[in-house]
Amino acid sequence: MAGIWDQARVQSYIDDEVEESLNLDYKAAGELENKPVKKKDITKDISAFANSDGGIIIYGISEHPTDRHLPSRIDPVNRQDFSKEWLEHVIGNIRPRIDGLLIHPVPIGGSNSDVVYIVQIPQSHTAHQATDKRYYKRHNFESVPMDDYEIRDVMNRLQHPRIELDFRLRNVRRRNGSYDLEIFMANTGSVYALYVVARIEVPLRMVHDLSKHGVFDSRRRIDHEKVATFRRDNTIRDVVGISGSYPNTSTRYGPKRYDPLLPTLRFKTDSVEVSGFINDAYIRGSVIRWTTYADSAPAHSGEVAISDIPIDDGTGRILYLRDD
Repeated sequence: MAGIWDQARVQSYIDDEVEESLNLDYKAAGELENKPVKKKDITKDISAFANSDGGIIIYGISEHPTDRHLPSRIDPVNRQDFSKEWLEHVIGNIRPRIDGLLIHPVPIGGSNSDVVYIVQIPQSHTAHQATDKRYYKRHNFESVPMDDYEIRDVMNRLQHPRIELDFRLRNVRRRNGSYDLEIFMANTGSVYALYVVARIEVPLRMVHDLSKHGVFDSRRRIDHEKVATFRRDNTIRDVVGISGSYPNTSTRYGPKRYDPLLPTLRFKTDSVEVSGFINDAYIRGSVIRWTTYADSAPAHSGEVAISDIPIDDGTGRILYLRDD
């Protein structure tokens, strides 16, 4: 979800037929009305995202008439009737308030009044209540009431670390044109993590060389979905000395050890060499999926579109595939 939101990016969700999911929902302009039932629905849907895995709600895209989980067309909101401040006020009635929530107004067609609102909702560390005094979660494209044990589980999130992954593509100027997919772990929870393991699924066609020793090793696995699966963790090796004499020296390392990941810290793991054909239509329309495991915390999963991964072109500039 990183990067700038503009009309081209909103339109790409329609052109690429990006289906609704646990982390994505489309709402037509008519879902924003100054009526109690509509305002209640806004708090219901947004609190459900925060109580689940976070994500985005796009207000201003209508759903397909025959498949209501696919986007059909841009259906802009009149910002003079429903401003960003109005939407913030409605969302502010959720209790407790959701920290870190962002609203991006996207102007449509050069108009001063037509916009699409991108509401970016983080997963919260506690349970949030809609204005009807109920707690909701995301399930099968919908916001449904939570059971008591689910509410308790959400409220216990503060007792565990929370490990998020993010990625960056780096052009390292190899002759074969391949890139490095850099993998970062971040602890966004309030408890430190001693043991962290991540399972990362990369589209098979994106992988440069499955047989390359030292990058994939025995940690890879190919499944029926045609993805390469990698395992990464928060281990490091300390330098313990130098062997040999100049110029034939080599560094000696100690055994692997886990490096605790403190709250708010970010850790870079081993990179994965990926194909130089990252601009292929198949690849740019794909996603990388991941699951993290840390200490006694529940498993946490997420995904990122290839087109949303920043690219370091080797000159200090940061690009995105969707900008091509």
